[in-house]
Amino acid sequence: MSRQIRILIVDDEESFVRSLSFALRTEGMDVTGVHSGEDAFLAVRKQQFDIILLDLRLPGADGMEVLASIQKLDISIPVIMISAHGDTRAAVQAVKNGAADYLSKPFELDELIHTIKTTLDQSQVALELDYHRRRDAVPANGLIGDCAAMSALRTTIDRVAQSSASRILLLGESGTGKALVARAIHSQSPRKDRAFVEVNCAALPEQLIESELFGAEKGSYTGAHQKRTGLVRLADSGTLFLDEIGELPLALQAKFLHFLENGDYRPVGAERSASADVRVIAATNRDLAEQVRLGQFREDLFYRLNVIT
Repeated sequence: MSRQIRILIVDDEESFVRSLSFALRTEGMDVTGVHSGEDAFLAVRKQQFDIILLDLRLPGADGMEVLASIQKLDISIPVIMISAHGDTRAAVQAVKNGAADYLSKPFELDELIHTIKTTLDQSQVALELDYHRRRDAVPANGLIGDCAAMSALRTTIDRVAQSSASRILLLGESGTGKALVARAIHSQSPRKDRAFVEVNCAALPEQLIESELFGAEKGSYTGAHQKRTGLVRLADSGTLFLDEIGELPLALQAKFLHFLENGDYRPVGAERSASADVRVIAATNRDLAEQVRLGQFREDLFYRLNVIT
């Protein structure tokens, strides 16, 4: 990046803030650390931050209250919640309340860096969309233009958003606005007040995609130092957007198909299945029909998705 990432750490453990600040500064980030919700609120009023790491448990006010206060002050700042072991349910609720993601202590620095960069990428998309809305007085679906094709697209989005379709596939070349369409569908759907969770399948190493989607138990694979909640669970009652679904490994395609058909999945290393109610929007710039012919994409998965081009 052309400038330093500005991070605010909010945690009442001074040693944790000190050590994490040092580690992030060695990664070239500009770090401010505070130890209470009140100090966090004052810091956000005085200074602009790109991202906030917020502990769920704070003296005087819990993390949920601080999250709500920060959102009232500046809803554009993404917040990653930090939870102690056993606070997973509260952390998931925080995500539903508007937090971008969460991590459970203890976590590895590499995992934190990955989460920060992923969150900032998603936040940038939202900021660009907001910019266009303000600049061009964009209608609610966020799509600009009055030509016949754009009007037809808006009509299609309205119809799909309000339909009961829970599996949608967006096809189009790179740069044609598939992510924008996905967000428009979500924002006009009955799920609009729930989470919109986005993942680029091409950006994740093959060995991590399954745990990223479905979650993983502690110790289930090398480097799994803690239990990880998958994106499917974070998107429960909301929308999961899978960009570049054509990059999904064949073995994982079978598991994802099972989830689409049955609504249940099994986190990596888990003994029991879990369930989630998720609208899945997938997108690709690939010719999936050709990938099916070549045996690179499952035919049954392809036909489980309702195509919009």
